[in-house]
Amino acid sequence: MATNIYLSLGGNLGNTLEIFKKVYPIIEKKIGVILRYSSIYRTKAWGNTDQADFLNQVIQIESSLSPQELLQKLLAIESELGRVRKQPWEARIIDLDILFYQDQIIQESHLQIPHPYISQRKFVLVPLAEIAPTWVHPILEKDIRTLLDECPDQSLVTPLEL
Repeated sequence: MATNIYLSLGGNLGNTLEIFKKVYPIIEKKIGVILRYSSIYRTKAWGNTDQADFLNQVIQIESSLSPQELLQKLLAIESELGRVRKQPWEARIIDLDILFYQDQIIQESHLQIPHPYISQRKFVLVPLAEIAPTWVHPILEKDIRTLLDECPDQSLVTPLEL
């Protein structure tokens, strides 16, 4: 059975637009069907701010993979595209995060769904609100539009002119 999933894409090394274009067919081949794409946004780095701006996007997919299988496939895709993990919030060629997996709540050491920082990150909330403004966070019990309105992050999130 296909499950409704929201993923966040990000990157700030290399040609991120080209990397995003490469990742879409890989996701469709290895994970599931992409239903919707948000616009792509330019944002300042979050966490470790001493690095290049990021491009960010949210996509909605349908997949029959379990959350654990989905995570493994996403990590493999990141690696396939050249991502090397050294430290949190570092510059990266691609970052693929699970934001929501239907309305499931998973709290495991290596997998937390919903993503624990959604409500604190405007670079996730702005594109998510574009494609799913009424989606309700299953822990916070607020819709995405409300979370964006209440977000303490004051970062500028600018739509990329393509």
